[in-house]
Amino acid sequence: MIDAGLVYGAHGLRFLAPLLLYPVLTRRFGVEGFGLYVAAVSLAAMTAVVVDYGASLSGPRDIAAARQAAGSIIGRMLALRAVLVLPAAILGLLLGWINPVLAGAWAVVGAGIALGVGQGASLVWVFQGLRDPAPAALAEVAGTLAAAVVVMLSPGLGAAGALAVQAAGLWLGVGLGAAMMLRRVQLKWPERGFVRRGLVEGGALFASRAAVVAYTGAGGFVVAALAGPAQAAIYAVADKVVAAASSLMRPLVGLVGPRIAGLLAEDAPTAFRTARWSLMVTPGLFLGVAAGLWLAAPLLVRMLVGEGFGDAAGVLRTLVFVLPLVAASQVLGLQLMTALRMDGRFALMVGLGCVATLAPAVALAPGGGALGMAGARLTGEAVVVLASLACLRPHWRFLFTRGRHVPAV
Repeated sequence: MIDAGLVYGAHGLRFLAPLLLYPVLTRRFGVEGFGLYVAAVSLAAMTAVVVDYGASLSGPRDIAAARQAAGSIIGRMLALRAVLVLPAAILGLLLGWINPVLAGAWAVVGAGIALGVGQGASLVWVFQGLRDPAPAALAEVAGTLAAAVVVMLSPGLGAAGALAVQAAGLWLGVGLGAAMMLRRVQLKWPERGFVRRGLVEGGALFASRAAVVAYTGAGGFVVAALAGPAQAAIYAVADKVVAAASSLMRPLVGLVGPRIAGLLAEDAPTAFRTARWSLMVTPGLFLGVAAGLWLAAPLLVRMLVGEGFGDAAGVLRTLVFVLPLVAASQVLGLQLMTALRMDGRFALMVGLGCVATLAPAVALAPGGGALGMAGARLTGEAVVVLASLACLRPHWRFLFTRGRHVPAV
């Protein structure tokens, strides 16, 4: 329970940093300037997913299932990440070139890439697999908070400077995590051919993770490209409040997911009961959170970013209802389907959600701006939940009934 509390505290602090920064940066940059910053943050999220290449999902599962081989597993994944830094940077430059808001702002794009590579280099997944995630999570969030304080106390920083300081803080936290990892694990250099093997084995989870980022973390990038920086700024304000609330789900993935993966090999009935309990509790809790945010939306927006972003309240009132949908899909997908090694179906499920988000966004965002993007996001999350239920159909009677007769997995 102490570890769970520390992990939740770390994740809460991680999302506290942007909530502290946004009131400062929105007033410092204005709507248009903040839209530029938001587009770069979205670019960072897309860069990060290439560096990570699904390791944050598969790593805890693989380490938990084979603790004696942790050094080999971690060494192989870290080596693959190092190889992927260059392709990630190239992708970031390409995204900066095609987005009209970022085009020409190469200092901002470069800082966004540095931030994204740092996000992808996070080592919290290593400690999730070792079932001791709190120290690494606290180390990384300490760097993030330190960077936020520096940005707030430096009024002369522009968008590029703020992003660069955030990247430096994140890399500091990653460095502390690496030092702790080397004290816990003796890394083994991967065998020849590890790149091809890693690309093949992680391809499905990478595709699913990339699709998730494309319709969640890349929302600001999409709105900026389709409706301009002002609408991107409005969408980002609402999205960040929802993201802060949804961050409370992430420790459950790291805590419950590896437990389900381990139980499937040892006690399958208990594994499915754990998943059933999580599915009953988590979406219900976040439906209550959504209702509270809906009521408080106008006050929250005024307090966080000021009068110039008043339209964000209506966007927030639409976007909050993704919370119970995301909670359900995280239980079904990240906790259960990943543990069942249904990586291909998981990628297909998320791909459908990506299409179901971006296709409406192309139609709705140019005219509806931030509100249109919020409606598209809600549609996509509903499709993900339905698709995950369809993928798990062979396991319905074990997941939704109380019987103990579960076949070996």
